Amino acid sequence: MNVSTRQLQAFLAVAQLGSFTRAAEKLFVTQAGLSLMLKDFETQVGARLFDRTTRSVHLTAVGEALIPTVRSMLLDWERATSNVGRLAAEAEQQVTLAATPLIAASVLPRWLQAFGQAQPSIRVQIADLDRQQILSGIESGEIDLGLGAFFKPAVGIERQLLATFPMVLVSPRPQTPAGRKTQVGPTAKWSAVAESCLLSLPNDNPIQKLVDAQLRALNLATERRGALQNIQAIIAMVEAGHGLAALPAFVVPACVRYDVIVQTLVEPVVPIEFFVVSKKGRQKTALATKLIASLRGQFQTISNSADVI
Repeated sequence: MNVSTRQLQAFLAVAQLGSFTRAAEKLFVTQAGLSLMLKDFETQVGARLFDRTTRSVHLTAVGEALIPTVRSMLLDWERATSNVGRLAAEAEQQVTLAATPLIAASVLPRWLQAFGQAQPSIRVQIADLDRQQILSGIESGEIDLGLGAFFKPAVGIERQLLATFPMVLVSPRPQTPAGRKTQVGPTAKWSAVAESCLLSLPNDNPIQKLVDAQLRALNLATERRGALQNIQAIIAMVEAGHGLAALPAFVVPACVRYDVIVQTLVEPVVPIEFFVVSKKGRQKTALATKLIASLRGQFQTISNSADVI
């Protein structure tokens, strides 16, 4: 049986009003269209539902018996569509945003506070995951947006550039004999990396691969210590005087918690693109557009602040 809600509504309207004309007016259809709907409905039910005369319309016994069921079906349908509308509205007001632990800990808390004040009706769920988990979550639809560098073009994944960061040298802040902090210029040459012990990430880490490739291109050799998995651990080790680190400038918000110097590495400047990623083909909501614009502003501010700290 292939009964439509319009047929059920037409049946109830005629039953309640006792008139095809008034029922057609109530439903905003022609009387001929209403008659066709009810004729098809009777065919599917397999019985006549109305006794018609030139002056009145009355339910048959079968029609009377059908009234409670039709009312229940329409009520269930109204509840279901109401819930769907509510859930759809709620879904449009929340988004899951994933980032690597460093970004989730050092950038997103303050950004989320500011975004929440500007957009109080939008709920942002933060997930701290590694790059592969972010991509897997985007592909499965569990994550709406992901943040990170080194995301290569991939089938099913859409990338949008948020900002471009230079590589920076993170070093301990030397003290003068009087205990005053020294002033250091805003840039450092890559040769400075070779002048001290280099605290490194694992060899297969994209950041470390980039650093190693640059050192090879400049024919620079350096003593290496590591490899540490966590960038924040590397920054803490730098602060304690255990070596230097070459890292992307998006670490600047994390570095402000430590007594270190951050200098842009030059000769050459090595740019790193930072992206927001989403599932390709997924419709961009107004919420996602606002969120991406806000994130772009936040990360471009960080990119512009990669000087001495």
